[in-house]
Amino acid sequence: MSLREALAGAELVQNLRKSSTTLTGVLCTVGGLVADVLQPIAPFANYLLYGSVAVLALAGVIYLRGRKEALTGVAMAGIATAVFGLLSLLQSGEQAQESGVIAATIPAVEGLQQNLGIIEAKIDDIKSDTEAIRASNERLEDTTQAVLESLDALRGSFGRGGIIANPSSPEQHYHNARIHELGGDYSAARRSYLEYFKADLPLLDPHLRFIDFLKIQEGSAGARETYNTLTSGSTSPMPGYARLLLLGPNKRKAALQSYQDDHPEFAPVFYHLSLEFSERRLGSQTLGQKRRELAQLMWFGAADKKGGLLKFMLDQELVGEWREDAANRLAALQSPATRKQLKNPVALSWMANNAGWNGNVQIGEPALEIRWNIKGQGKPVSTGASGYVDPNSGEPAPRAYFSLPSSQKATTVMVRYTDLAGEEQGPFEFEFKPAKETVDGNRRTLEATETSWIAFRDMGSDRLLYFTHLMTYRGAIDEIRYGLNRAKPNRSFDFPAWNQSGLAAINARTPLYIKVPRSTDYATVQLTYKNGDKSRIVRVDR
Repeated sequence: MSLREALAGAELVQNLRKSSTTLTGVLCTVGGLVADVLQPIAPFANYLLYGSVAVLALAGVIYLRGRKEALTGVAMAGIATAVFGLLSLLQSGEQAQESGVIAATIPAVEGLQQNLGIIEAKIDDIKSDTEAIRASNERLEDTTQAVLESLDALRGSFGRGGIIANPSSPEQHYHNARIHELGGDYSAARRSYLEYFKADLPLLDPHLRFIDFLKIQEGSAGARETYNTLTSGSTSPMPGYARLLLLGPNKRKAALQSYQDDHPEFAPVFYHLSLEFSERRLGSQTLGQKRRELAQLMWFGAADKKGGLLKFMLDQELVGEWREDAANRLAALQSPATRKQLKNPVALSWMANNAGWNGNVQIGEPALEIRWNIKGQGKPVSTGASGYVDPNSGEPAPRAYFSLPSSQKATTVMVRYTDLAGEEQGPFEFEFKPAKETVDGNRRTLEATETSWIAFRDMGSDRLLYFTHLMTYRGAIDEIRYGLNRAKPNRSFDFPAWNQSGLAAINARTPLYIKVPRSTDYATVQLTYKNGDKSRIVRVDR
């Protein structure tokens, strides 16, 4: 054989070795992936490791006995041993032992395993373990109580941050998840949470803790996607409820209200709905939202007393936090000032004028629109815009009054308003009694205009004292007493009584003034109202 032929042969052998090595690496990688996916059935990665080690040993012995061509086998077996050895090492973790490395880190792979039936046996085992829990409420309560008692026994180590080695029960996995999470070992915490969820217990707070954990790791959108994937195979009602809490605000509120209608015994839904209407969640509340928060908190307390909270909760610490928060918010909403505001948010007062009556509306919060109507007569009518912008809403403020004709008989007026949340509040009912409103309205006007009750005026050589203002509003007055240069009134001013509705008529027979001495420097006046009340004494200087 020539030197050229020998070199060509050596080059051919070298190329075959390279191609064989590359092919071996590819086959081992693919085989490793398949073995990892099949991990729930059996530890195929370990079997492949044992086989590759045996082949490596055999090829090594042959090579050492002088068979140089066995070097390719040594290289191929060595690559296989390295790949399968690394895979076996990675599968030594808690979660990876059960479902494989890939499924432990990529939830979609675990879903593929379920679809292929690879972990069907494991799911059946879990279902059989928890079937007694779902069978009846009595078994559910017994199981939950046992879990709680087990958790109580662990609280000493929990407070010290102790990890339970070789956890064997759901509550132990949950305990470890919380310890890992608080310690910053998020990978271990995730594995422990997933181990806990395999029991599929009908307990809510581990799901809430896990969702909060996912939000920190992946944000709200990522948490929603991951949680939905991980809990897609659950038969417990808890994941379905927890998913509602991951919805956007409007959808979440509507979904919780629907869930509440279907599950009135489930206390957590009342607590979560109270948060939807709370100042903490909204920043600022309308009175309607305060009423709804108050109602939800009261229903939460009632459901809790009936056992609708504890039987769905594992961690007593969270139960205590909810109860304390609910009690504090309830106390604030039931304070005397808030209770009065919630009960009577709208006031309506009447003011007579020459054309009839003005109904003045006072609302205990900013409003976008005010509407009114006489009960049983037509649809509510808007008062219209006032012409200025309300700084609280950035919208035109509604006109805060409406009118009734002077001929209006006694009736009931209905008032509604739209709050800043866009929700209509009311209707609120108010009685309108013309005779009573004449007295009350005139008195309010008189009390607000004391300095106008009487007035001096000189006409040539005469000094006159006018009572015109009092005559206009005399519908509220039973007696007028006055004094000239005296601190206490000592004379009566006679006038015709006015017992009709509205402002009193002024005609030629109505006394408007009296003539007083030129030496009068001041006068005092005091009114007696029709209910017998006396006004304070008012002094008017010339």
